[in-house]
Amino acid sequence: MEQWLALFRHLLTSPAANAAAFSSSPSSGDCPSAPPSAAALLRLLLSPAPTLPASDPTAAILFQTLPPFLQSQALSFLVSSAGLLDPHLLRTLAARVLSAPHGLYGLWVLRGARHLIDGLPEEEGVPGVASEEFIDGFHDPPTWLQEAGARAHPVLPWLPVDCRSLMGSGCGTRAGRGGEYGSDGIGLENLVLVQNEDVEMQEAGRVLPPQAPPLEDSIMQRVVALQKEIVTVESVLAARRVAKDLQDLCVESRNAAGVLSLVQPWEADDDTLRVLLSNLVLEEDGVDGKGPALVLCSVFLPQLLELQRPASSVLLSTALGLCKRHPAAALEAVLFPLVLRKGGLNVPQCDVLTRIIKECMHPLQVTAFCHRLLSGKEQERKPICMPQHMENIGTHLVWTESLFALFYNILSQDIYLTPSTVNELISVIDDRASEFPRSLKFGNFLLCFLSKCWHECKHQRVLLERAAKRTNTFLTKAILAKLRPAS
Repeated sequence: MEQWLALFRHLLTSPAANAAAFSSSPSSGDCPSAPPSAAALLRLLLSPAPTLPASDPTAAILFQTLPPFLQSQALSFLVSSAGLLDPHLLRTLAARVLSAPHGLYGLWVLRGARHLIDGLPEEEGVPGVASEEFIDGFHDPPTWLQEAGARAHPVLPWLPVDCRSLMGSGCGTRAGRGGEYGSDGIGLENLVLVQNEDVEMQEAGRVLPPQAPPLEDSIMQRVVALQKEIVTVESVLAARRVAKDLQDLCVESRNAAGVLSLVQPWEADDDTLRVLLSNLVLEEDGVDGKGPALVLCSVFLPQLLELQRPASSVLLSTALGLCKRHPAAALEAVLFPLVLRKGGLNVPQCDVLTRIIKECMHPLQVTAFCHRLLSGKEQERKPICMPQHMENIGTHLVWTESLFALFYNILSQDIYLTPSTVNELISVIDDRASEFPRSLKFGNFLLCFLSKCWHECKHQRVLLERAAKRTNTFLTKAILAKLRPAS
């Protein structure tokens, strides 16, 4: 066994065990004979273990007797030489690890075995291991994090950490001036809309918003007068005065949503809307912490819901400025309502959403948006909007060419998608491919999706290839070539 000392020393001391690095290292010449090859190591690991009963087929190999760290390093070493080794023996070793009883091998050993399997030529399956076993539960968070997530109000749907504890302690943030900013200089309060919700109601899964107080008679009289005035504004100065009166009404009534619904500011012309977006500030206690979202959904969103041609550049520029300052509000009051529009997304609407995502949103927010949209529960997709517009907004996506174009634009920015989001998109591709056989937008999305998410997609290669064959554009050959690995 003396000839193995140098190799095992390399496995124990190297941060990333690698066959090429071992062969070129001085320590490989310390053994009296030629250093053992990766093939010899593989045969040794699969050899019967003298200390275990040979009658047990799952435990009678030397690999199982090694410490977990050495097991992980040995798998890493084999991965670096996989192209020169017998794929059947590699598959046998990986299958033993992945088919072992739960808890027998650690996370990093399972990950190494999975990596070893992924690098081997495609086969119908692995002996003794179901194909689903490679995926189910592999990306799940550890048990302690799942338990914490069940008790907390998460900062993001796929990050089960209480947002209030992060805001209070500043843990995991890079403090800016005053220590109020999170990663990349964006405040955590901008990543998540602050909601005044009862904790026990959250855990019961039936959160009820607090009832707003009814509007008094004096407030109602001022609301009616302002409703008439807002559609007859003829100057910027008058528009600013209207914005100030509307703001005072919202704060005094402590029912901003009710006031905005009655005044209907979206009926004003574009110049007045631009002034309202710039001057209507609803951040006091009287608007329950959702002021920017209420401004966006009552002033900007109604214009987008009916948009059939490119939006006014002046109005869009002002709205983008508000969205940059309040990206979480833009997510709830613009992105969700417009994407869930019952009539589906059209080209001008897609262009506006693309600009908001590119210019105003943090990548983490876009990831969370996609996750909630495709994988979240229905209550996670309830947008903020005025009651008059609820009839235009559904609860399920209407897949149009423009919606596929929006996801293409998202993927083009290298936005990370969660595994469940990727799986949902694969199902959508399979279901909708027949509806868009000659659509270049669908083809562009599919090709980009395969390029950006190939690691998660390759286990569904057969399904995706079947969907690609139902398309008929000049991109079809490129898509099929991407799905068929080089022989």
